[in-house]
Amino acid sequence: MSLNGSARLAVVVEDDDTVREMICELLESVGFRVRGCRDGREGLSATRELRPSVVTLDLHMPGMDGIEMLQHLNSDESTSEVPVVVVSACASDGGVRSCEQVKAVIAKPFDVGELCDKVCAVASF
Repeated sequence: MSLNGSARLAVVVEDDDTVREMICELLESVGFRVRGCRDGREGLSATRELRPSVVTLDLHMPGMDGIEMLQHLNSDESTSEVPVVVVSACASDGGVRSCEQVKAVIAKPFDVGELCDKVCAVASF
């Protein structure tokens, strides 16, 4: 997958392969370039490197989870402005709604139309 071009970029951080692939395909279908990441470490690295228009983030993952990734994003000046859409079965964990970087919270299982609408709105697409 090429990350060059004029489309907006989304980083999708999700440990479940099926869910990650579904979100990636959905966002690609509405014009995003997408980088899928399996955990918070990979997602944090991709976000720092690529400076995406938006990050979708699961909260419960092995290794670095979504809460820890949010803390790193918030404490790093280069990533503190990247908007995040939390997509998680436990979306209320850790006070994510109070984090300014979190622009939307979507509970799993999610409606694909709602997810698409929220991500596009957050990315000003």
